[in-house]
Amino acid sequence: MKSNLTILDHIPSAFLSISHREIKNLFETPTLIHLKGEKDPALFISILLHGNEYSGLQIMQDILKKYQTTDGYKLPRSIWLFIGNVDAAQMGVRLRDGQIDFNRAWPGTLEPDTDTAILIQEVMDEITQDELFASIDLHNNTGQNPPYGCISVVNEKNKYLSSFFNHIAMVFQSPKGVSTMAFDDICPAITLECSTPGNEPARKRAFDLIDDLMHMDHFPEKPLPAHDLQLVKNSATIKINANVTFCFEDDVSNSSDMDLTVVKNFDHHNFTLLEKNEVFAYSKVAKPLLVISPEGKDITDDLIQNDNGKLSLKKALMPAMISMDKKIVLQDCLCYLLEDY
Repeated sequence: MKSNLTILDHIPSAFLSISHREIKNLFETPTLIHLKGEKDPALFISILLHGNEYSGLQIMQDILKKYQTTDGYKLPRSIWLFIGNVDAAQMGVRLRDGQIDFNRAWPGTLEPDTDTAILIQEVMDEITQDELFASIDLHNNTGQNPPYGCISVVNEKNKYLSSFFNHIAMVFQSPKGVSTMAFDDICPAITLECSTPGNEPARKRAFDLIDDLMHMDHFPEKPLPAHDLQLVKNSATIKINANVTFCFEDDVSNSSDMDLTVVKNFDHHNFTLLEKNEVFAYSKVAKPLLVISPEGKDITDDLIQNDNGKLSLKKALMPAMISMDKKIVLQDCLCYLLEDY
């Protein structure tokens, strides 16, 4: 197995105006770029790990435009920029059929011997030769979510990172192989979920956070006040069981033929409490869903009840990252279930 990583020390001027669908015209393969700034340690930023989540590209274009000069860029801090799944970006999809998910292939992945994991390890080997100031992984959601951060280690620096972005953040330990988890013992690290692709308020929040990190000399030393940040944790992941056909209630043309129908506007429940006994789907089969704990245990019967085809939770929990895109549901999950950390 081999890596096809490209490593550069400059960025083409066309990067500032290109779309994610055109990114492969500039970068034929996943590309790591080191841009020297006025101070170190460098900031590591990853974009387009999922090809259709393009806010990260727009945010980095905005950052570079701010610091563009007549002969290049005058950055306050050095940056490592990783441009991930250029093949999927060209197609406008999360990942190509048969691909390994670029955000499930970082150290800690369950599949360390794949080409993608080997490429990612090469990225890690390159960027960790020197100290890093922080790691920022830029993503979008497919459903209606507020902007929020995801951290895997609860410490003061990660809490500050989260609070700089929004007042709510998610603590997660699964799935494995996610970028942010790879930096647990290296530097402060966060995934920024910038709402739906192109969402302007979320894009502005992420821009401001990165711009602040470019100027900061150090993280605040006093503890973050408790009221500045609400932490929630990922308690479970809901997936569609194998061989179960499903649709969303909005898609009325197919609902009568499906095993499972998810209620209309289900993604409006993101980051709001889904109450016990509140029906969120209708099923013609006994067990259409698989609910997995962060440790990988099947906890479906602990959380889901089926009352004559009406599915609801056995206790109130907060869904997040609900996807209304059927392909992404099958590639990843229907949603996560959160509770207070």
